[in-house]
Amino acid sequence: PRAILSYDISDNVQLNAQAAQGFRLGGVNDPLNQGLCTAADLATYSGFDSFDSETLWNYELGAKIGFADGRAQLNIAVFQADISDLQLAVTAGTCSSRLLLNVPDASSTGVEMELSAQPTDRFDFNISASYVNSELDSSLIFPVNGVPTVVPGIEEGNRLPSVPEFQMSANATYSWPMTEMVEGFITGT
Repeated sequence: PRAILSYDISDNVQLNAQAAQGFRLGGVNDPLNQGLCTAADLATYSGFDSFDSETLWNYELGAKIGFADGRAQLNIAVFQADISDLQLAVTAGTCSSRLLLNVPDASSTGVEMELSAQPTDRFDFNISASYVNSELDSSLIFPVNGVPTVVPGIEEGNRLPSVPEFQMSANATYSWPMTEMVEGFITGT
């Protein structure tokens, strides 16, 4: 499901809210390379023949603000994503195998901003940035030789892999007429 509400405060300002659910299907892991596994890694990573579907609920509040007589726009949004059964890829120690494991709970909270402007007919630029706090909200614990053990690296409070805390990008383009039918431009990113 997905629900979106938007409200135009004026011709130049729109507020919006969104709630949406997403998912990634579960599946089957490849077998471990048991001949390469140490006894400890075999005990830790055995039994993960399959992984469950991942679900996510995302909540977002944002605004789109136009200004400078329509030559500029600022978009800003804050969001919260709650993830259940996060599919996390791990290297199974000495087994030289990759597995997908499900972490019960994770979350991602952040803010995104984008400013785009065309101050002249020949020059435009865009700046975007985001700050994201994305972390595991639970540990992955399995019994190893009868002892509850945290799978290495999958511990509550750890940042989610592949999710940068801060990102920023910018680009600018200047264009000019070269002939009546050809326009030249230079872009920096």
